[in-house]
Amino acid sequence: MTIPNFHPSTWATDVLQLEFCNSKTAALVVCGAWTRTGRNARRHGRKTWEPGAAVWFVSTLLQELAAQKVPKEPRLPRRPEKWRSPEEGWIKVNTDAGFDTTACSGSCGVVIRDQTGLVKAVAARWLDDVPDALTAEAMAAKEGLELAAENGYDKVILEVDCSGLKTLLDGDDGTRLAIGGLCLNITELGRSFVDFRVAWVRREANSVAHCCACMVSATERSFFWLDYIPDWLLGLAAVDCTPVID
Repeated sequence: MTIPNFHPSTWATDVLQLEFCNSKTAALVVCGAWTRTGRNARRHGRKTWEPGAAVWFVSTLLQELAAQKVPKEPRLPRRPEKWRSPEEGWIKVNTDAGFDTTACSGSCGVVIRDQTGLVKAVAARWLDDVPDALTAEAMAAKEGLELAAENGYDKVILEVDCSGLKTLLDGDDGTRLAIGGLCLNITELGRSFVDFRVAWVRREANSVAHCCACMVSATERSFFWLDYIPDWLLGLAAVDCTPVID
């Protein structure tokens, strides 16, 4: 075996190149070199490893390195989600809420769309004396279902981006919390429809309801659009919509 002629300044990294040794040999060289630091420690009066202990340590370290899981390829960025249309005959009630911790106030936005993505009704309301964000989300959901009931829809999907609210509405835990009355109201409103279910989506798939919740304030407290939907709002809904069902 021919010994490579390494440069004195770069030999420590040159020896690890693939042309001179494979990855397993390189790992052995590095771990072995690391244990040699005991020689320097001995010079300063510290206790160092015996040769057998050093071999055992290198072997253990190599096993741990081999067990490390290295991702085969980088994780691809997640594609942004958009609003998806419901099945034929259903409507979606998207709701969202904002909450101001310092003022204990909030706002809610409601957007109702059919299976073609057509906006049927929109509402936004300012909320006073709100204790927390979850309560604001529940108040927004109640507002949305009331609007759907007033317009005579019978197959309704309530779509929210608050996973905590979705969990409470799916179970019985909500009745034992401070918002138990609100959860009960939402459940009763759901029973008034022929078919009803609750779904959770990411914030980007609920963007129009979020924009509506941001429109109101303590001075401009509410907006409702039923027979006429502003062009700018239709534009937001069109950009946000993925109307084709896969």
